[in-house]
Amino acid sequence: MIDLPVTTAPSGDLTALASRINAEHDEVIKHVQQGADHAIRAGKLLLEAKIAVRHGDWSEWLATNCRVSERTAQVYMQLAREYPQGLADTSMTAAIKMLEQAKSPEEKMTGVRQQRVKRNPVAEAIKVDPVAILEKAWAAASENERNIFVRRIERDFGSTIQPGQPLINK
Repeated sequence: MIDLPVTTAPSGDLTALASRINAEHDEVIKHVQQGADHAIRAGKLLLEAKIAVRHGDWSEWLATNCRVSERTAQVYMQLAREYPQGLADTSMTAAIKMLEQAKSPEEKMTGVRQQRVKRNPVAEAIKVDPVAILEKAWAAASENERNIFVRRIERDFGSTIQPGQPLINK
């Protein structure tokens, strides 16, 4: 990312400031549309390559020769088919939405609206060593909780467990 200089003290000239804001906004629109046009050109080239690559070898050829995922290639090719003349008349919002589809999963995860995967430490511990978790729960349970657990096991599995009998054979 490029660090752009920003005026720290207000210039006091709101007309000049508005003019600079509008100029920067115009540049944003121009570059977003240029980015979308590059995606369309890449899509046209991908379509050409797909025709030239032997049937059944496309995925391997793409992975070996290009730095785009298969999903991104599909999006580029779709854009090329739908907008062969480019995006000159497309709004900035529409162009951004089109380009958003082309992001790789890694790029999407770095976005501002990234969804966080909630960790479940109990589930993770159970996956690692389920017996250890059961032993810890048993040790931490009160006598009453142990009796409830034993009765449930007996009801669900139809066997009688004697008091003091280990539930887990080591």
